[in-house]
Amino acid sequence: MMQRRRFLLLAALSTLLLAGVVPAAADAQANPAEAQAFLTERHEALRTLFAQRASATRNQRLSTLVSELLDLEELSRQALRDHWDTRTPAQREEFVSLLRQLVQEQYERNLERTMNYTVTYDGADVRGQVVTVRTLASSASNRRAPAVSIDYQMVKVGNTWRVFDISTDGVSLVRNYRTQFNRIIEREGWDALIARMRERL
Repeated sequence: MMQRRRFLLLAALSTLLLAGVVPAAADAQANPAEAQAFLTERHEALRTLFAQRASATRNQRLSTLVSELLDLEELSRQALRDHWDTRTPAQREEFVSLLRQLVQEQYERNLERTMNYTVTYDGADVRGQVVTVRTLASSASNRRAPAVSIDYQMVKVGNTWRVFDISTDGVSLVRNYRTQFNRIIEREGWDALIARMRERL
């Protein structure tokens, strides 16, 4: 079960809505069809890149596309929500930098694993400025394996859509990180959290 939950997580990226949190950057009318079209286009671009031979140029392009798809600063702020206000600007900057690297690295690995999966879109929900795009990933090699549900929570920032949380089989990336971070900070302190994140990299 744990492997299934980890599979396809940006994860270890909805449930910010359940927590009553909407990113402050949301400033445009939510349009589910537009959000889904954006997500579809970006994922197709990423899958096309993964099909190419590995190279420095390809890897740099992958990193750029992922950073454009994910709102990693908002993700970082929400994951550290209970401790964000007590951190200094320098501490926040370091935390965001480390989490950005961890999430992008994991997201790219997981996207590569989905090359043998068929992804279908299962509609979208709107709540305020947030659109949740629902997808199902089915194994092409094991037809008996149950499909994995992946929900993307998106918000429009300026003229582009960004993903700020992803739930895989109901498990939210943001909540998952928040629980882990809170536990480490409360038991071992801030420095221990930063040290662990560096080790993961």
